[in-house]
Amino acid sequence: MENKSKRILAIHDFSGFGHTSLMVCIPIMYRMGIRVCALPSAYLSANTDYPEPIWIDMSSYLDKINAHWQEIGLSFDAISSGFLASPAQVVQIGKVIESWREKVKLVLIDPVMGDYGKLYSCYDDNMIVAMRELISLADVITPNYSEAAWLAKGVIRKISEENELLDWCRKISEYGPQHIVVTSVPGSVSDSLKVIYYQAKLDKLSTYPFVKKDGIYPGAGDCFSALLLSGLVNDYDFDSSIKATIKIISRAMEEPIMEGTDWREGLPLEKIIQWDLRSIFSETDA
Repeated sequence: MENKSKRILAIHDFSGFGHTSLMVCIPIMYRMGIRVCALPSAYLSANTDYPEPIWIDMSSYLDKINAHWQEIGLSFDAISSGFLASPAQVVQIGKVIESWREKVKLVLIDPVMGDYGKLYSCYDDNMIVAMRELISLADVITPNYSEAAWLAKGVIRKISEENELLDWCRKISEYGPQHIVVTSVPGSVSDSLKVIYYQAKLDKLSTYPFVKKDGIYPGAGDCFSALLLSGLVNDYDFDSSIKATIKIISRAMEEPIMEGTDWREGLPLEKIIQWDLRSIFSETDA
């Protein structure tokens, strides 16, 4: 029987301190039995919840790194893309993805641009335009509620409307992605959020509610995308992968902040990777 390891190309920034980006993707994916090939879009001394992190744009190295991987004959089962340094780098990463696109089964793009109705301070509206182009290469995208609105040219509201969300997803799918998973969607009451999943082929919208936790959780979106893609690569379907991912993220948010740490470090990754993550996916799939 063939015993072939699965491998993901992960294109994200690398925060030297904090549980975000590659610092999240790498351990979670390995815990899910998947090898990672990391392509850092930028290096940050700490995640952006800390003031004035040191920032190194890796754009000048990306093409050389990718060419070397081609030369040594690497192959990937899937590609994951997250935070990118600039609109120009978005175009560059698009070419990297295109160089592998026909050889991979799945491309997941997290169109990181901002949250809570505001673009991140390093971006302007040009990033939205660039990201609409990039998602044309994706099978799956995982925007948060604000990012979905920007991609669809929609209006961000305190309470989401299902018909409007369906319209957004239809518009977004016209760019290319056939599976749209929107996180942090505001529910009908103040303490609720939901994840919605749109399947373009069926024109179907599915809703997954969860209880909103007080506080801010840096890197939660990175954890969500890493877990979701790991489930899909391990042959779980979307419904099971989304449910398991929500279950794991919700459990992580319930963990108390450990002594000597603060909320800006993100979810308790050292605890998450001790959990039997694959058993949670299997239980949800049952």
